[in-house]
Amino acid sequence: MKVVHGPVSGVRSGRIDRGINTQSYCYRFGNALIDTGPPAGWRTVRTFVEAEHARRPIEQIVLTHHHEDHAGNAARLQEMLGCPVYAPADSLERLRKGYPQELYRRFVWGKPSAVTASPLSDTLDVGSGEQLSVIPAPGHADDMVCLFERSRGWLFSADLFLTRRPLYLRFDEDLSALIDSLRALRARPIDTLFCGHAGLVPEGARALKSKLHYLVALCARAQAMRAEGKPADATRADLLGREGLLYYVSTGDFSKQHLIEAGLQVDLHVPEGASTDDG
Repeated sequence: MKVVHGPVSGVRSGRIDRGINTQSYCYRFGNALIDTGPPAGWRTVRTFVEAEHARRPIEQIVLTHHHEDHAGNAARLQEMLGCPVYAPADSLERLRKGYPQELYRRFVWGKPSAVTASPLSDTLDVGSGEQLSVIPAPGHADDMVCLFERSRGWLFSADLFLTRRPLYLRFDEDLSALIDSLRALRARPIDTLFCGHAGLVPEGARALKSKLHYLVALCARAQAMRAEGKPADATRADLLGREGLLYYVSTGDFSKQHLIEAGLQVDLHVPEGASTDDG
């Protein structure tokens, strides 16, 4: 699936799009390709990049974090285009040396090839005088960044958004950091999200705020139930229901129980001077 929004074009690729959507987007903006899709979606990504490069040369590849559904084709594309790869500083070693992958991840997204990347700076020049601000946004991954084009209010949001009402949390996600990242970004004048999995999301600031409200309310309800003496598994059943297909496909890596247990640990106190508009 290809999307076009002004000067931005993107394509979604991946192996599974029924029941569970595991496909992810890469985007072309200016002279940059933002993320590279999963190895399992290589043919789609290659066709998209060949067409985009013929229309206007792609001069740099930019990765928002190290996960294989975002960085998985970086090595192939670097060789194909002969251009540099940039990534957050905390991604570089994992991109170069590799990292552990559960079996289901290799099946769903594929195994990425090692790639040598250079560290992103605070701003990214994408040509024609246009720049993207590089904004750390940990939570989904500790090395994740978003890219913000202020004049249009465009946020290339990687995996920060995904959905307004997440039901699962991956075992290595940090819910407290995710909430902090949502709080930090909600004050920016964001018009459109270019999400890594949901594609184009209009009214981006409202979408991020909606997710923040949902997560804070979920944490508050879970903590209230704990104060009443309810165990975490019963709280999960009441608030989110039984574990679903994603839990079984990922062999428990994605879990509603993870989300509830992480929510029980979140400090809901907003630091002094910060906005309290969390819903």
